[in-house]
Amino acid sequence: MNIGNGLKAIVNVAFWLWIILGVFMIIGGFNKDDSGLIWFGVIGGIIVPIIVRMAIFYIINSFK
Repeated sequence: MNIGNGLKAIVNVAFWLWIILGVFMIIGGFNKDDSGLIWFGVIGGIIVPIIVRMAIFYIINSFK
């Protein structure tokens, strides 16, 4: 196992924790009168982590 695979595993753990936090924000947004927390959960909790993960994996793969 090289260092790239280890870094990817660490990034994946942080990624899934971030996604779970985003899902909780979306669920919490349904209990409010406005939809601001729902959109924040979708953008900040689902879309941003996917883009950040792709960028970090691209950087990690460039070291091979």
